[in-house]
Amino acid sequence: MYPISDLTTFCRKTLGDVPPKLVGASTTVVGSKAYLYGGRLVAERRMVTDIYMFDIETFTWEKIPQSPDSDQPRARYFHSSDAWNNNLIVFGGMALQSDSTNPDELCVLNDVRFFNLTTRRWLPPSTNSPPELIPKARYAHLSSVTSNRLFVIGGQDLSNVWLDDIYVFDLRTQTWTQRRDYPRHCGTYRSVAVCSNLTVRFPQEEINNGSHPSQLGPSGTRFSRNPSTTKEFTAQDALIHLPYSAIPTDDHPSDIYLFSNYNFTNVQRELEVFSPTLGSDFTISDRSLSMTGTSFPPGLRFPTGAMLGTHFIVAGTYLTQSYQSFSIWALDLVTMTWSRIDPGSALASGSWFRSCLWPESNKLIIFGNASGNLASDYNRRLLSWDHVACIDLEAFGIYQSPKLYMSIDEQQLGLAALEEGVMTDFDILCDDGRKIAVSRKILEERWPWFKQQRNLFLQNAARTVNTLQPVAGAGADVPLPELASLSKEPRADPRLSSRLLNLSESYPISLALVQYFYTKALITPLQHAPAVLSQLLLLSSTYNLGHLQSLVKHAMHRALTYATSVGIYGVSTLCNCRSLQIRYDL
Repeated sequence: MYPISDLTTFCRKTLGDVPPKLVGASTTVVGSKAYLYGGRLVAERRMVTDIYMFDIETFTWEKIPQSPDSDQPRARYFHSSDAWNNNLIVFGGMALQSDSTNPDELCVLNDVRFFNLTTRRWLPPSTNSPPELIPKARYAHLSSVTSNRLFVIGGQDLSNVWLDDIYVFDLRTQTWTQRRDYPRHCGTYRSVAVCSNLTVRFPQEEINNGSHPSQLGPSGTRFSRNPSTTKEFTAQDALIHLPYSAIPTDDHPSDIYLFSNYNFTNVQRELEVFSPTLGSDFTISDRSLSMTGTSFPPGLRFPTGAMLGTHFIVAGTYLTQSYQSFSIWALDLVTMTWSRIDPGSALASGSWFRSCLWPESNKLIIFGNASGNLASDYNRRLLSWDHVACIDLEAFGIYQSPKLYMSIDEQQLGLAALEEGVMTDFDILCDDGRKIAVSRKILEERWPWFKQQRNLFLQNAARTVNTLQPVAGAGADVPLPELASLSKEPRADPRLSSRLLNLSESYPISLALVQYFYTKALITPLQHAPAVLSQLLLLSSTYNLGHLQSLVKHAMHRALTYATSVGIYGVSTLCNCRSLQIRYDL
């Protein structure tokens, strides 16, 4: 028997143009690709400006060719790299003096360079900023991108003096726009700054506190002035709105989370949140005292971090005289509680240093060498790319909430249309004989299986009519065509007729499924009943409804209790929802 934690992580040897061992290189994830830039070669002690692309799905490296006539930046290490609009944004770092007679003489940089991932070319540097707003040259600094702005925080100069300031670069105009003092020592050795391309919205809270007032009338009156007295309508205050992911806006920006740990013999931890405001300004709030938990992250050297859903993830090297490991932790930003991510035995040995988030798959990927020595490689600041470990974060309840398909008001209107019987021209027959009146057009637009079967039904009907049609002018004794030939054609599901679908499900399950098609959400108390959620998960697998499956898993993750665990474990196993299954085992 293997520990359950071993099911959350696997390790693979990387393929292709595997990069050499490097010091101070950067990694940036865009979609399903990770981009490695720069660094210093360990074997030759030479800095490079190479770019490698790692396909996370195939575990394959590709060295990106760079045109010799392009304006390549100076080779560097301990720089920063972020992603924005399909560009890598590289800033600062340490390099060799280009005009020095001593080839080993170092310097630090303060340039911002764009590498376009589509054209695979470097863009010319911008020189439009006022001199007083251009940051001092630095290395080992922090950076993050939000609201079309690059934030550069802290770092050190060539003399290793801490630079206690923040600079803001407008990525659209390519100009430095703001400088602010920041009286804290921040650098890559002990700090990390991250944000997300998506924010998580909490519509239930927004509705309850009045920030999202409904523009609709009472239930049962949204399409009819005289509501039926025999029908049941779901009251608006009974609706359940799950958190969802959304593209950041000016009103709901993506915050930058800056985490620091220091004094490793008696670890001190700090967490500050940078919130962009309208214009080019931002606020800073200290959340250090809000962090709780039965255990906290140890002192992590050269931490890397990420944001996924409502969790802040930090990983780094943990070293003591008697113990060493690559340690991974998550902070629930709703409860502000720390928990440890146990990768099992996959990272128990080897040299692992650099983690990156693959948000589309809710996975943390970690580069390293499964045969390396962590303490020895740490002392040399050596980064290896020979192996990659993938951790399934959803198995720990850490994942990106699904996006909205329809707005909250549109969801409520869709439910009202169903309950008030608007434009119904089709029936769903349940296994107890009850019918649900629906709009055939809505089902065709939002249920691919139904549309396919409906088209097959119409094609079969037309083909039957054409086959049985008598030939013009033929005698009455001409034999009819053989009907057996019709069986060779694709046939519609026999449960479907011109105005009826026998769904062969109970009335509550059928109604919950139809409610989903009308709202593209799970918003009714019926849909959130544990038994109904389990059946909806099965139906999402049966009819290949990926969006419904993501919503059901989202609801199941949030409804995790001892009472529901057995049923959900069973249905998640049947539907091959491995992450959900493992979490209910954990």
